[in-house]
Amino acid sequence: MLDRESATLLHLISEHGGYAYMSMAVLASGGDICAAEAAHEMAWEQLHSGPWHSVLPVWRDAYSMACLHVVQYHSDNGEFREALKVLDLGIIMGGTLLRKDLDSAVAKVWEQTRRSVRVSDLGDSSAPFVE
Repeated sequence: MLDRESATLLHLISEHGGYAYMSMAVLASGGDICAAEAAHEMAWEQLHSGPWHSVLPVWRDAYSMACLHVVQYHSDNGEFREALKVLDLGIIMGGTLLRKDLDSAVAKVWEQTRRSVRVSDLGDSSAPFVE
């Protein structure tokens, strides 16, 4: 969904003054973690710029997008706990456009976490096997 909706979402964000966010999101999609974190922070600030009902839905979707970029970095680096924290906030604060992507990412990170625990436990015979 993210790949299919990115261009449209970025266009909508730019129409609502999110030019800096758009620039950072494009860099983030190429793997730039600093840009991903900057886009994440920009969207977070928009979500907290006033009462919840005054926040434009496009900024909730922008936050979801930024979360997915940040999670990709954490997941690739084995930082599964941090990835799950970001996904949790993405689900709570994000919009509906990328909700399936967030849910899918949770499942993937959770499975990576389980695999990581199983592999690390193989070296320690006293550790319980997690299932």
